Amino acid sequence: MDLAVLIIAFFVLLFLGIPIAIALCASAILYLVLYTDIPLIIIGQQMLKGVDSFTLMAIPFFVIAGCLMQSGGISRRIVDFAKKLVGWMPGGLAVVDVVASMIFAAMTGAGAATTAAVGGIMIPSMEEEGYDPGFASAVQTVGGVFGPIIPPSILMVLYAVAAGTSVGDMLLAGLLPGLFLGLVLIVVVVIQCIRKGYRGSGRFHLVEVAKSFCHAFWALLAPIIILGGIYSGLVTPTEASALCCFYCLIVGVFIYKEIKIKDICKIVYGGVKSAAGIMLIVAATQAFGWVITRAGIPQKMAQTFTSSITNPLVFVFAVCVILLVAGCFIDAVPALLIFAPIFCPTADAYGINMIYFGVVMVIVLCIGLATPPVGINLYVASSVGGQPVHKIIPHLPIPLLAIFVGTVIVILVPEIITFLPNVL
Repeated sequence: MDLAVLIIAFFVLLFLGIPIAIALCASAILYLVLYTDIPLIIIGQQMLKGVDSFTLMAIPFFVIAGCLMQSGGISRRIVDFAKKLVGWMPGGLAVVDVVASMIFAAMTGAGAATTAAVGGIMIPSMEEEGYDPGFASAVQTVGGVFGPIIPPSILMVLYAVAAGTSVGDMLLAGLLPGLFLGLVLIVVVVIQCIRKGYRGSGRFHLVEVAKSFCHAFWALLAPIIILGGIYSGLVTPTEASALCCFYCLIVGVFIYKEIKIKDICKIVYGGVKSAAGIMLIVAATQAFGWVITRAGIPQKMAQTFTSSITNPLVFVFAVCVILLVAGCFIDAVPALLIFAPIFCPTADAYGINMIYFGVVMVIVLCIGLATPPVGINLYVASSVGGQPVHKIIPHLPIPLLAIFVGTVIVILVPEIITFLPNVL
């Protein structure tokens, strides 16, 4: 009964529209008041403990870096490069949208930032070329899911902290699955565009591609600096995020000259506000997770799974189903922080590679970024594309199905995830 009160209270508050951080803390406090005599000061202590981490400092830096990229002309040059590279293909602009989203994902680590930065440029461009506005917004909605998969990734950092795994290995493990899922989405989008009669624009010219690459060189150098710094051993992931921030500032102010000195504080302030929201959720989930652990939910969940499921692969798919449903109602960040402490001990008991399991969790939760009713990418794409959500949703099933099928392949072929961490 006590566990039911905890869970029901959380979802009731959530569906009443209470901010998720407050819902987490309030349900935890309700449980402590009704079923324990523990002083409520423990909630504040656990919240502070949740954000008292050097590793988690990477999150605000990556968020601020994303804001600097949007304001500094980096995202526009990435889109221009993608147009020259793949714009000639059938449905060229839709393919450009996906490729640009993948490249931008390699610098921001967030789905909403990727959707906003690329969608603000690509959705109007696709509409001008005769694309259905709902379809254009749907492609961007799904393209934005690569933000938290392809490194650097905020979700990967959060999972590494929650599960006690290597941040570097988690970041690297997401690269090949992200590229593979991007390829799957491109194939499906091209097929859709051929059926809809959307053609490419222009022809492939190597010289034009080379010129566009030169214009975007400083933008494309950012992910190389981030991952190169981490895996060369020169910097930690947190230091790499700060380095990325500084690099984007230098490029935006002195190389592309699209950021004015007077605007720097305003841009950073916008990033700090976004990061503060994420960190508040991190703090609240620490308190909620402590109560869940004290209530014995992870242990009971592990016992339930291990007694009824003997095959580790079946367990992974069962977790995926739970996360797919949860992702429809809870944003990826709190969902990951809530479910990782619950499922990781069970996965460890099954002998499942924790890096593999973490990447699978992140990918499945990222699908939720594009699914109603609370998929954040869906609403960002609706905003930047000027299309109501109900006109985008009918175009989502096929691209989402492509991502889902690709995810199943990734689950069945774990080497796609583990190859790079094992090699390096």
